Amino acid sequence: MAASSQAFSPPHPQTTPDVLVVGGGIIGMLSALALARDGLRVMVLERGSPLKESSWAGAGILSPIYPWKYPDALSHLVNRSLALYPGLVADLKEVSGVDPQMRASGLLIPVFHASEWADLAGAQPWSGRFGWPVQRLDGVAARGIEPCLAESVCGALFWPEVRQIRNPRLAKAAEAAARAAGVVVVGDAEVTGWEIARGRVNAVVTSAGRFSAGRVLLAAGAWSGQLGEHAGLALPVAPVKGQILLLKTAPGTLRRIVKHDRAYLVPRADGRILVGATMEMAGFDRTTTLEAMHFLSGALLSMTPCLAEAEVERQWTGFRPGTPDGLPFLGQAPGLDNLFVAAGHYRNGVILAPATAEAMACLITDRAPPVGLEAFAVDRKREAHAALGFPA
Repeated sequence: MAASSQAFSPPHPQTTPDVLVVGGGIIGMLSALALARDGLRVMVLERGSPLKESSWAGAGILSPIYPWKYPDALSHLVNRSLALYPGLVADLKEVSGVDPQMRASGLLIPVFHASEWADLAGAQPWSGRFGWPVQRLDGVAARGIEPCLAESVCGALFWPEVRQIRNPRLAKAAEAAARAAGVVVVGDAEVTGWEIARGRVNAVVTSAGRFSAGRVLLAAGAWSGQLGEHAGLALPVAPVKGQILLLKTAPGTLRRIVKHDRAYLVPRADGRILVGATMEMAGFDRTTTLEAMHFLSGALLSMTPCLAEAEVERQWTGFRPGTPDGLPFLGQAPGLDNLFVAAGHYRNGVILAPATAEAMACLITDRAPPVGLEAFAVDRKREAHAALGFPA
């Protein structure tokens, strides 16, 4: 990835960007790319190094964890993103030379006790309505699909077409493509204030200088709530800490994405397996803990005992941009006619990134997005959903 913390001089007034994107994660970078390809001059401001926060830290599952529990509006946005992904990956690979390694490994939710079926009751009807092929399996068939499952498994739901992506590689490809399209990326530019007058953002003040543009997109991940508050917005986006283990095994040891209430396991083609992730309201605490390792390893051993001898290669922390209802904020900021928001994607940032970028490019260039965004309005009425929003 190209260095982005090099000394930077603000552009000459004649080259002032049309759009400033505050936040250099996958949402901000793909939005910048879409805007640049629409013919706009775009600059991305990132507080640290681009694409190093949740865009790098997540597991890359191209499915919400429990999609049938969300409002239908999110499912429509998810399906739009999934339709965009093949073309996007091919394009990014061609431009950047980096393969994001998207592949269909299928998603399996095992059932170890008959009582667990009740929580999955809405899954098959939802799958039928939104065109996601699904199979209900007994225990024998579940272990045939994934031999690594514990013998105690009594059944499973299996979505064979669910894909995964290597999100660090996706991020690297997105940054390279954005730069190739003319996007200026400024690292180490932490936002310290906003200059606002007459219902407009006149400038964004950062540790690297003062920047102005005709329109501004706030896409700063878990930091969006703080920045929105400084701009006078009631934007309840807060970090939800997640710790992940990376295991090293022989390729093919685990074949499928396995998701349960206790943990998820994502097998990479090279044999590595991501095990995640804790849900902690701990602010921006980056520490990794023995307690989290114990919790995650206990979950995986109960579900997939064949991984008992796997090597623990690494443990890390990421910050999901959580919201009270588990839904992102997408749209124009109320009271500020040139500020737009794409934040609060929580556990669905990678899957929703292509559709979000498309939608924000449409809004910023005064076009109607292909998918309705009313459910994600910045000033929507918010209701907390225990299963979807902030953890207890």
